[in-house]
Amino acid sequence: MHAVMATAPADPQRLVLVRSDRLGDVIITTSCLEPLRAALPRTEIHFAAPARMASLFYQHPALKSFVPLPEDIESNSRIETIAELFRMIQPDCIVHLIPDAEIEWAAARAKTPRRIGFRHQEGQWLTESRVGATKRGEKHEGLYNFDLLGLLGVSAPAKLTPWLNPDEAARSRLAKKMPAGVSTGAYSVLHVGAHVGKPRITPEFFIAASRWLVEKHGLHVMLIGAEPGDEIVGKIMAGAGDASSRLHDFCGKTDLAEAAFLLRDAAIVFGRDSGPAHLAAAMSARTVTLMLEPERENSARRWKPLGERSWTLEKPLERRWYESRARFATRNLRQFSPTEVVDALQLALKS
Repeated sequence: MHAVMATAPADPQRLVLVRSDRLGDVIITTSCLEPLRAALPRTEIHFAAPARMASLFYQHPALKSFVPLPEDIESNSRIETIAELFRMIQPDCIVHLIPDAEIEWAAARAKTPRRIGFRHQEGQWLTESRVGATKRGEKHEGLYNFDLLGLLGVSAPAKLTPWLNPDEAARSRLAKKMPAGVSTGAYSVLHVGAHVGKPRITPEFFIAASRWLVEKHGLHVMLIGAEPGDEIVGKIMAGAGDASSRLHDFCGKTDLAEAAFLLRDAAIVFGRDSGPAHLAAAMSARTVTLMLEPERENSARRWKPLGERSWTLEKPLERRWYESRARFATRNLRQFSPTEVVDALQLALKS
């Protein structure tokens, strides 16, 4: 009898990466594109993410296409729409970088031969899987992608580097929206909001930062990230006193590609760990990020924005078993003072 040697699967001809969640998660995931492109130079790579993010992947040099995942539609329609997108590409491998039962089912309906993802209760449509350990927060979120990409022979790089390619046409659109007299490098950006349901940094921190940025550096301050008419903007404006003449409510006034260039050209960006913080860092802006929920699952170790000029503010704090997210964030904020935020901004501006 002769032993039968198992052969490794051939490199895929057409590969789809899927990341179906929020902006920051998708931006972090782009840090796998360069090592993936290097490891599989002949493979067509398609990147699937929520449709609203398409302008950040405009003619991306590493990608054959951006696959716009539909949002806010009924489940069965979403599954069939995504299955049809996969059928059009005809990939021989799909890597699901976050568990999403509907998209996994869509990939199975499209008869994709290899379907790789993290094992979960509903993950019955995967052909290969790894145990998902992201919630342990033992390494950066971007490195967890390589737990799956390792099955394709792709190793994690020494340094994670996001790779976006926003539509250059957004620069001219942004220029038309900028307040008179506000030029590149002459403004800062404060992200004052948060994703729905997430706790926020309270106004006194933004007030102190605004006053210091205006009075000490003569910078304009662009406020972003809140819904139009949000009361936090009014509180910051009122608290800024004389400095308020250089504060501008820019909430809801840009699309994602415009926001990317707004952040890129800012002297400095400050806010909580959020999508805009990841976007700013990925665009090489000076970015100071306050980690508002520093428990292991949400710590800087897992979620630090990736960029050469990215700083995080974090102090260890354990969440009590009975404590809501809002109460935990409030208790964490008490560890900081507005002066500490100003000191961090000063350090970043000097670098």
